[in-house]
Amino acid sequence: MTRWRAAVVLLFLFNGIGTGTWASRTPAIADGLGIGVIHMGGLITGMPVGSIIAILVSSHVLHALKVRWTMRMSLLISALGLATVGIAAGMLGSYALCFAAFVVYGFGNSLSNISLNVEAAEIDRAGARTLLPLFHATWSIGTFAGSGLGALATLGGLVLPAHLGLAAALLLAGAGLFVSLFPAVDVDAPRHAPTTFAERTKVWVEPRTLLIGVMVLGAAFTEGTATNWLALSLFQERAFTASAGAAFLAVFTGAMTIGRFVGGPIVDRIGRVATLRACFALAAAGVLVVVLVPSPVAIFVGVVLWGLGASLGYPLGISAAADNPVNSAARVSAVAALASIAFLSGPSIIGLLGEHVGLLGAFLFVVGLLVVALSVSSAARRPA
Repeated sequence: MTRWRAAVVLLFLFNGIGTGTWASRTPAIADGLGIGVIHMGGLITGMPVGSIIAILVSSHVLHALKVRWTMRMSLLISALGLATVGIAAGMLGSYALCFAAFVVYGFGNSLSNISLNVEAAEIDRAGARTLLPLFHATWSIGTFAGSGLGALATLGGLVLPAHLGLAAALLLAGAGLFVSLFPAVDVDAPRHAPTTFAERTKVWVEPRTLLIGVMVLGAAFTEGTATNWLALSLFQERAFTASAGAAFLAVFTGAMTIGRFVGGPIVDRIGRVATLRACFALAAAGVLVVVLVPSPVAIFVGVVLWGLGASLGYPLGISAAADNPVNSAARVSAVAALASIAFLSGPSIIGLLGEHVGLLGAFLFVVGLLVVALSVSSAARRPA
């Protein structure tokens, strides 16, 4: 069990570093391709396109290949996509190739995350404490480290292909060193008979699963908006430098990390639903402060609240989807697919709104989604 937990923690960490790396270099990607806000939004949409494809097939791929080979394949695909983003934007200046690379990276990243969440949920069920937020905290640590190193790379003038290539090499190292520590079990049925294709598909019409998906959609949109647009919005509309924008992104991911570290004990004390409602309220307050108050100190406070509030929506939604071990991989995939609608539509929606009201004004859309997420959060209550 200890080696299993350690492997899951490290792979969450490496995936987070990959995300933080490319997100912190969005100004460099835009500059290398010579594009503005709306085209950058379209480019980033490539990642959730790949994610949607991966999520729709993930439960069936896991059924066919099992977790170990699914993880190895997905990390290899992620590394290929990430390295190609750096080459396309930093050397070739090719928008089409960069978009395709984001699709490839999104596919691999999403497939590996689904596999990791299934493993983490199984570890969570095996113990007496809520650990899934802690697993996601390691992803946030990775994102924090990736975005912080991105700020240093920007200041040091590290070229984009080299920077993203190093992150890709880390993913390959994870595939080679840690996946073998996973237990050789059938993720479809850790304690039960294997499921059929029809049974795995049926989860898409379960009301509770769909409501959890709507809640996680709002949480994912909130988190994704900061990841995709926070650095660029502060660079363009608050006159911060590119490195300062990356540093604020690091503050956001740092706050998310803290929220996920303390989230498990909070859930065990006050319950999953109460924790989710408090988080969504904090996130809405943070977004409003960032949008409405131009003071650097206020923006810092707002980013911290935004990060704390965004920290637990996704992991607790995944945990709720996996409450029943029978067919848990399919439910996790379904909830993640609904959440990925946010990643698919989010960059374009914020980009389009940003063209008319500015990126900061577009962030008000996030507040509306947080209200919706809060209203359906009772679906995450553990079933009797």
